[in-house]
Amino acid sequence: MSTELVKRPADDAAVEAFFGSRPSYLFQEPVWQKVLEPLGYELSYYCLEDDGHIVLAQPAARMRLGFFRMLYCGLPYGMAAGDTSRLGELAERLPAVARREGIHRIRMSHCCYDPQVALPPPYTMQEHVQQVLHIAGRSEEQLWEDFKGRVRRDVRLAERRGVVVEETRDAAARDALFAMYSATMVRNDSFNVWSRPMIERMWEHLCEPGRGEMLVARHEGEALAGIATFYSGKRCFYFLGASSGVKRALCPNDAVIWEGIRRAVARGCEDFDFMISSRDDQPLIDFKAKWSTESHPFRFYERDVAPLTCKVWQLAFRAARTRLGTRLLRLMKRA
Repeated sequence: MSTELVKRPADDAAVEAFFGSRPSYLFQEPVWQKVLEPLGYELSYYCLEDDGHIVLAQPAARMRLGFFRMLYCGLPYGMAAGDTSRLGELAERLPAVARREGIHRIRMSHCCYDPQVALPPPYTMQEHVQQVLHIAGRSEEQLWEDFKGRVRRDVRLAERRGVVVEETRDAAARDALFAMYSATMVRNDSFNVWSRPMIERMWEHLCEPGRGEMLVARHEGEALAGIATFYSGKRCFYFLGASSGVKRALCPNDAVIWEGIRRAVARGCEDFDFMISSRDDQPLIDFKAKWSTESHPFRFYERDVAPLTCKVWQLAFRAARTRLGTRLLRLMKRA
């Protein structure tokens, strides 16, 4: 039997057929690669194949970050689908391919839905936090009683003050959602990870076909907070959260998240996944924890293919993550 690691484009017919016949979740599937296209990355699948037949398919984005090139396997998360007992074999074959393609670093993401695998050195591991609200077999009323008292208080306050949550159905509402997302990134001294065209792709490929929703909380017509949630099997993913930063006393963030949870319960979901928080972002971890979430480790496995280039990049990245560095880079980008 001949085994090869083959790179296939995201829209490859063999990849489509492979995912059509096997269990997977959203961020592993070709439809998600279509959502990511506006980011400008080269999107593909690295497939472990026995005699020309795919047995394991790893979604990957080839990211150009200035002089630095990273192969991000599973964006935002999603290890390979198929015969996952062979993940180690795929991971060992990737560096040779990466060198030929001029890749400096390989990153493989690992969430709580992936098989429990630890990649051996020279892969190194970073651990962050994935928070999940388990809603299987629980009614809306049972979930409500399990929330911390301040959650129930804040949601009721939003309702009394006239905050209304509605599903976005037009481009203007999606513009408002993206504007709030951008404002949130500025307040957090961070950069936009997702783009306005990507918001449109989320709508086109997920929300409009019924695999997701974009919700906006408004007060007297003004957009105050919003989220994007996606459905995959029995899971609901809280993918994006944003707020305008005004009228915060009306608690619009709590109102829009509660509506998202209620909709997931109505669909019969088993999990409402709040997704990833950096281990250093305690305020965000605490915000998600107040919804009675369960914490799981979220891991990045990384392997430096070009160690010297990676060290230079790491120094530049640390400088950019400072408050001053972030503001300078934002000004340079605008210029």
